[in-house]
Amino acid sequence: MTSASGTAPCMGELTNDEIAATPQVGRHRIVVGVDSTKPSAAALQWALAEAKLRGARLDIVVSWDFPVLATTEPVMIPQPDRDTLVHSATLTAEHMLSDARLEDSGVPYTVHTPEGRPGEELVAIAAGADLLVVGSHGSGVLKELLLGSVSNYCAHHSTCPVVLVRAPD
Repeated sequence: MTSASGTAPCMGELTNDEIAATPQVGRHRIVVGVDSTKPSAAALQWALAEAKLRGARLDIVVSWDFPVLATTEPVMIPQPDRDTLVHSATLTAEHMLSDARLEDSGVPYTVHTPEGRPGEELVAIAAGADLLVVGSHGSGVLKELLLGSVSNYCAHHSTCPVVLVRAPD
């Protein structure tokens, strides 16, 4: 997993267990998942406001995974390499942070770009956190059954309180 703090250079590879075990020296920790959607932007804004109120730091998570390609015919489609996917996740985080004006907020933060399914990665990183904040699309029952729901996974598997944020209409 790649992690970066504030505007500092990359901190290197950390496991989810190492993140959860890092001592916080009297600081609260809020984990927020982002993915470039309106609900995740709303979740980031909510988490930022809450971090200011609590004097907490933010762990911002943009997970990625190798895409699953399914076709009915044999097709040769090159898989993107790991570096490309990590770079894409990092760019997503940078755009979201810029839009949220996080640099101007004074709230300390760390960006994590783990490989894996978003719900599982968020729950693992949120172990020991004060809150886990995720955007909710409200996609409906059928889509949730077919594709799954990150917010639903987090609500049912997280060991810390979960806040689901819907984007304003």
